[in-house]
Amino acid sequence: MNGFVPIRVDAPTLLPSPGPRRDGYRLAALHVGAALAEDVDWRTNELTQFRSVAFARAEGLSWRRVRRALGLLETHGALEMTLRPFRAGRLRLPDRSAPGSLLHAPGSPERFVPIAKGALRALRAEHQLDWVETGLLLALLLLCDQRGELPDREWTKTRLCDHVGVGWRRLTRALNRLTTLGLVSVDAQRGQAMQLTLHARAALVAPTAPSAPKRAVRRHLERSAARAGGPARRLADQLLRHHRLGEEPSPGLLQALAAALSTGASERSILERLAAKGHLTGALDPLAVLVARARQVTDELKAAQAAEARRRAQLAADQARHATLRAATDEQLDRTGEESRWLAAILPRIPTSAELDIPELLATRPALLAGHLHATAQQLIERWPNLDPAALLERWATRPASLDAFDPSGLPYRRAEHGPPGTLPRRSSGPKLTERLTTA
Repeated sequence: MNGFVPIRVDAPTLLPSPGPRRDGYRLAALHVGAALAEDVDWRTNELTQFRSVAFARAEGLSWRRVRRALGLLETHGALEMTLRPFRAGRLRLPDRSAPGSLLHAPGSPERFVPIAKGALRALRAEHQLDWVETGLLLALLLLCDQRGELPDREWTKTRLCDHVGVGWRRLTRALNRLTTLGLVSVDAQRGQAMQLTLHARAALVAPTAPSAPKRAVRRHLERSAARAGGPARRLADQLLRHHRLGEEPSPGLLQALAAALSTGASERSILERLAAKGHLTGALDPLAVLVARARQVTDELKAAQAAEARRRAQLAADQARHATLRAATDEQLDRTGEESRWLAAILPRIPTSAELDIPELLATRPALLAGHLHATAQQLIERWPNLDPAALLERWATRPASLDAFDPSGLPYRRAEHGPPGTLPRRSSGPKLTERLTTA
């Protein structure tokens, strides 16, 4: 999948409190909410073909726990659902600006973490994580800072249990498993603050789109990788040393790393994202796992570049549209100003408020009176488009009347220098009608 899910940092605290019994439903609700945010259609925020049994099996949860998590999300206002037995249901996430939404709304001051779509599920599938370990990874991602560390020194296992709503033994078992996989490192001693580092953060957060290099650079990376040299070989050696593998990099690994480097990402950023995916404990073919991880990183970087290209294209289209509107507005203002200058020069006198049948207060405001006269002149010329506009307005200004009572008989026809029929003539110099009224 392309894109990311902007989950608010305070999402766990927005869900209902687990209470004295740590049954894990709060953590399950966070897990289910993040998974649904990946699956819904971003255009409508809806998932029209939702089957809870299939969803529970795919996410490694029991059906009862999924139903309970969906109920908590619906009670909180983070979800609207219509489920029917033995038939596909419908889910809808509220607008991001809604009070119960777990997702960040553009422009809101709340902090959020852009989680790459599919990254958490890829880690779960590769390491066979259960729902507690997967949900704990997500909770720690929201809890830790940009360095992947806990923000303060007051966190203990008990406090973390209360935060995510799971028991002490279940939390300890999940942390031990994540530590074994190399996704986190924990130093927790009784009576002291817990020190935790989330190594998997770089693999879960959506990458920043790098600038694509030129074609010559990309071809050099591919050719050097084919000869088992260049930046791809250097990156492969660092990666193998990190995992303590005394093997030579395979051609497939070199090609996958060259493809990742061809996106323009630095060697360090690629190495961090690859290392953040955990150890290779239990892997039958470690090199094949590294190749799959490198291809996944390449897909994530290309998706980020595509999203950035769409954003820039949309920005350019918006700027072009605004420029067109601004040019049309400026042209309209210039045309109105030139028409106002012509009116100021052609009107023999300014009718009074009684003649115009308007309030006295309106007649004392030059800008308002000028607008009223301009509109009346436009109506006259549109009513009799083929008559001389100067003669038409001179007769009307001498004897003001409504359009139905005005008599245009005997007036000459419009000449070519007055412009197209039905339009006010223009004048490029001289005072405007507002200036004439102000002076008068």
